[in-house]
Amino acid sequence: GTKTVADINNVSFVLPTVALLQAHYFKLQGIFTDDFPANPPSPYNYTGNPPANLQTTNGTKVYRLRFNETVEVVLQGTSLIAPFNFFVVGKGLGNFDKGKDLSSFNLVDPVERNTMSVPTAGWTAIRFRADNPGKTM
Repeated sequence: GTKTVADINNVSFVLPTVALLQAHYFKLQGIFTDDFPANPPSPYNYTGNPPANLQTTNGTKVYRLRFNETVEVVLQGTSLIAPFNFFVVGKGLGNFDKGKDLSSFNLVDPVERNTMSVPTAGWTAIRFRADNPGKTM
């Protein structure tokens, strides 16, 4: 009865019944959890044949960032699912390889965007500074 359209780190976002900032501000329990995974818990060859079970879960999970923290996110395109301002620091084909791909990042004058594409069977890395908090801790 359900179909995965998109997920990040094997979590498909579920729209909460109360806004996340409102739930945080009023300390409402049961609206979201703080256990969003920093990395995919079940990695596989994203550009090859997908596994029979992606082990995707549904949830309203958050990942807390420190104020003014520099954040880097790698958006990995897959062979399964087609393809705010941030800086595009790298892009490539195949699976992202931290050991070799980081050396090709443009950290001097990266392009600033509010939308971008992820190559089919490829990846794109973005960076932004978490300097506009939606709430205070």
